[in-house]
Amino acid sequence: MDILLLRHGESVNNTLPEHAHIPDPPLTARGRAQAERLAAALAPLRPDVVICSPLLRSLQTAAPLAAGSGVPWLCWADVVEVNRAHPDDGQPLADLQRRYPGVDFEPGMPWPAFPGRETGDQATARADRLSRRLEAGFPAAARVAVVGHGGFNAFLLRSWLGAPQDGTVRVVQGNTCINVIRRVPGATTLLRYNDCGHLA
Repeated sequence: MDILLLRHGESVNNTLPEHAHIPDPPLTARGRAQAERLAAALAPLRPDVVICSPLLRSLQTAAPLAAGSGVPWLCWADVVEVNRAHPDDGQPLADLQRRYPGVDFEPGMPWPAFPGRETGDQATARADRLSRRLEAGFPAAARVAVVGHGGFNAFLLRSWLGAPQDGTVRVVQGNTCINVIRRVPGATTLLRYNDCGHLA
């Protein structure tokens, strides 16, 4: 399985000092342009499915990719960012379903009060759970695009590459960066990391 692990575009909070952050920030105009460029850059890779988190910046980044590829667009709470600033960060699920009618929101998704603040161990456990969901839910030859967040993507990358989750391995990711991970039984290969060439 090839996993296209992506970070969302520039959000309002990416332009603000941390003390001024707002709950569930949308993309900026620059972030929306980044999302369009990301979709164009990924078109040749032809993902089989697009998965995103329920936070606005992830949904807004996934929208042009899903529209351009015409593949199923899924929303899973397990993809959401770690240590969100507000425990109730996120739009009500009913509002998201009205706003994004083309998205297949997972049944019974615990939202918006999920997960709130997580410990490193909890985020690691969620990364492992998401890995199992991907492996169980898609064929080995699938190409899966996951539009996530810098913090949680770092937990995923460290988990897949067998790196410690204790903060000694720093994972840097720009907005709309492309990471490509190939996972086959017994081996994981990092094919692209923090690739932001489409923004040049």
